[in-house]
Amino acid sequence: MALSVTSVGDNTQAPSISAVTYIPDQLIAGNLKLVTDNVNLALGTLLRGTVLGQRQLGTPAAVAGKPAGGANTGNGTITPPALGTGAKAGAYVLTFTAATTFSLTAPDGTQLASGAVGTAYAGQLGFTVSAGGTAFVAGDGYTITVPAGDLAYVQSVATAKDGSQLPVAVLADNADASGGVVVAPVYLQGEFNGNALIYDASWTLAALKLAMRPLEIYIKSSVSASDPS
Repeated sequence: MALSVTSVGDNTQAPSISAVTYIPDQLIAGNLKLVTDNVNLALGTLLRGTVLGQRQLGTPAAVAGKPAGGANTGNGTITPPALGTGAKAGAYVLTFTAATTFSLTAPDGTQLASGAVGTAYAGQLGFTVSAGGTAFVAGDGYTITVPAGDLAYVQSVATAKDGSQLPVAVLADNADASGGVVVAPVYLQGEFNGNALIYDASWTLAALKLAMRPLEIYIKSSVSASDPS
């Protein structure tokens, strides 16, 4: 079989000239030392500059049974509990004080507002208990467990209840978590141009400034983005 021979010289590149213009996105808005970290990022495709929160709580679940031990007498039901304002990780204890009323104790032992069968309960948790064919009796109850979250970072939404409503970081680079959790870089401290931040509509820039300032994440307006000379 015949082979073709290709001649290659010492320098295969022809002389040329080119220029590249770098246009910064102006996210960084000051000389305060940047503190960065790599974190687990979840939920969607997010862009550099997105304001992030951390999922500190998981999805609560209820198990029927007398808090003192044994099965309930009543056979009513409870809707899947939802996290409410101020929810904590741990076991909430719901104890019936009568057929249609109950008390609720938080994981730290705090006695919360009492509730009634057939009425939506709203507080650190949200749920509704419904009566069944056999009435509940005093001492029946449920244990509602709120697990710790996976601590993944997601776009902060002010109305969230799982801890991600607290803005704690700024995404440092574009990242695609639409297929699952990925590792991504974030800023944990620095000065940032508010016009370059990406945040959920539940937030205002003024509210973000107040919320992130204690973490030494400072948001500047376009007027104050440049340090004074």
